[in-house]
Amino acid sequence: MPLSKPSPQPEISVLKRIQAIRTEVGESSSRLIDYIVGSPRTVLSQSITELAEAAGSSEPTAVRLFRRAGFRSFQDFKIRLAQSLVPGVSSLNPEIAPHDTALQVLEKVFATSQITLRETLAHTDEEVLERVVVALLGARKIEVVGCGVSGIVALDTAHKLSRLGLVSRAHNDPYFAAQVCALAGPGDVVLAISHTGSTRDVLDAVELARDSGATVIALTGLKRSPLTQLADLTLRTSSPESSYRSEAIASRIAQLCMVDALCVTLHLRLEPLSSERLRKTREALKEKRL
Repeated sequence: MPLSKPSPQPEISVLKRIQAIRTEVGESSSRLIDYIVGSPRTVLSQSITELAEAAGSSEPTAVRLFRRAGFRSFQDFKIRLAQSLVPGVSSLNPEIAPHDTALQVLEKVFATSQITLRETLAHTDEEVLERVVVALLGARKIEVVGCGVSGIVALDTAHKLSRLGLVSRAHNDPYFAAQVCALAGPGDVVLAISHTGSTRDVLDAVELARDSGATVIALTGLKRSPLTQLADLTLRTSSPESSYRSEAIASRIAQLCMVDALCVTLHLRLEPLSSERLRKTREALKEKRL
């Protein structure tokens, strides 16, 4: 059964909260308001820094504007705006409260995850995504680097790539990551995963890889960071944070989905060889199961 179109009323109420204070603010804030009202869907895929730059304003001005309009933060505004613009997103407030029941927490976590994935999709550059696929297909070997929660995603990524027959290893130990990246060279790809883009151990490994001539692909958050400046190609993921759910944990969902999409695309490009390789791996694992 097709989804019904969302009522436009929630969108109007969210944007009207911003428009209502236009006569009370200065020129810089007015430019922000005009930009938001004119391009609400674009705002969903922007960081607050990118929004301020696009509107010809500043980040502190943007922070003050959203607070004055009654939103807790820019992220709070984006969540409420996304609920009004995106079909299928619940109208409940995904912000978790201390008195919430277990079911309410589940509903809010799921609603926030939907917004995270839709924001990530909206912010994905199709040309960059295609170039990443081409780089992975042509790589002699793929070294996946990540620390902490991103290290878990790195392990999952290397596992999926290996099952497709690609030469891939995951490195969440900073010393070993530094060694393999120092030995990487032209034709090799280093996939660096860090939501903040400022993890020192990941940056050290990436700098070594660049110096060795390897192609660096970053899987990181929406904000500009040292990692995005070092990477040849960057895939960005959104990740709202709340008082009870850290940004690092929330970012994992978008990262895993991005990796899944890449691996499915690689599978399609490698057919029929990829299906045969997966069949062989399944056969090899049969004896491991009871």
